[in-house]
Amino acid sequence: MGKKVLTAGTFDIIHAGHVRLLIEAKKLAGPDGELVVIIARDENVKKYKGHPPIFTESERLFMMQNLKPVDRAVLGDSRDPISAIEREKPDIIVLGYDQWPTEEWLSKELEKRGLKTKIVRMRKFEVEVPSTSTVVERIMKLFSNQGGRRTKEGRSKE
Repeated sequence: MGKKVLTAGTFDIIHAGHVRLLIEAKKLAGPDGELVVIIARDENVKKYKGHPPIFTESERLFMMQNLKPVDRAVLGDSRDPISAIEREKPDIIVLGYDQWPTEEWLSKELEKRGLKTKIVRMRKFEVEVPSTSTVVERIMKLFSNQGGRRTKEGRSKE
């Protein structure tokens, strides 16, 4: 019998690191398991990251719902981020390597709510562009080159 695995995040600019995380999380669920992804609400992204997301929560939800490893994607709760976990009652929670909660803190919060959920912290995956901030840096660098025109492929043409 498969397990219910849950992961959560902003998933604003989806990149290879996100996809690897989802694939590995789905593997933990097993063949008959379910991968549920909680998408952070816009107001929580602003609160915790200090800036609004590029894509709205409904756009990020739509993108996540249409990724192959994801069985179900839902919006989180803006007032109590743990309540979505409480509602889903997962067997396993997968945290990305750079997500803010510590395993100890999250485990205590879940225990307070009667959940005995295993928490797995994923490693940083070896991908060319491992983080959203790296994607943004590449975009900024690519488009800050004002000196040359761009070809269709994005290369400078002097």
